[in-house]
Amino acid sequence: MHENSPEHTKNMGSWKELESRIEKGQTIDKVELALINNEQRRWREVLTRFVAIIHSLAERNLPLRGSTYTLYQPNNGNFLKEVELMAQFDPVLKEHIVRVQGGASHTSYLGNIIQNEFIDCISKRVVECMVTEIRQSKYFSIILDCTPDLSHKEQLSVIIRIVTAEGTAQIKEYFIGFLEAEQTTGEDLSRLILKKLEELNIPFEDCRGQSYENGANMRGKNKGVQARLLQLNPRALFVPCGAHTVNLVV
Repeated sequence: MHENSPEHTKNMGSWKELESRIEKGQTIDKVELALINNEQRRWREVLTRFVAIIHSLAERNLPLRGSTYTLYQPNNGNFLKEVELMAQFDPVLKEHIVRVQGGASHTSYLGNIIQNEFIDCISKRVVECMVTEIRQSKYFSIILDCTPDLSHKEQLSVIIRIVTAEGTAQIKEYFIGFLEAEQTTGEDLSRLILKKLEELNIPFEDCRGQSYENGANMRGKNKGVQARLLQLNPRALFVPCGAHTVNLVV
């Protein structure tokens, strides 16, 4: 009785009609959905250009920011200058700048905070690619060095050296990053590098070489980093850093 009732037949007809319109994109909010999709596409194109600019400046080790964060100012930095230059020839950025300057868009993605977020996202992706190749090569060596930065904090630079496993064998060195060392003892530095390898999911048992400076905390035979890591992995042979050896001789 319910299936044959006029109310059920009417509602079923409305439901099927709506289902068909959704599949064909003929709903009442078709125009609004088209506007939303166009806006999403525009922002993707804008952000793609911003990432390309940051990538270009980073490859050349050029600073992004200046003393001001405003477009068309003399000292607003390389990033905004590149945006201004591209806007002269690229319609997407030209429209974006017109919207920002005209007040039509309160979000510009031109500030220093979003630049740092872009850099962080790019760096994470780069590290992921490097770690993938390190895992594929399986065996690796580590090169470490300590040096204080401008704030007098000790920075431990981490470099991983591999031989590529695919195609023609190539020796590659990947700079993984800086680690802030609160203490510079052999125990603390060993713990720091092991923690970093664990975070990257790189097994230390596959390490086949170590190379450090000639300081006692690094190359010490009893309590240095190389001695502590050799206890965990006897195959991680230690080779003194040639550059530091030459410096000491000179």
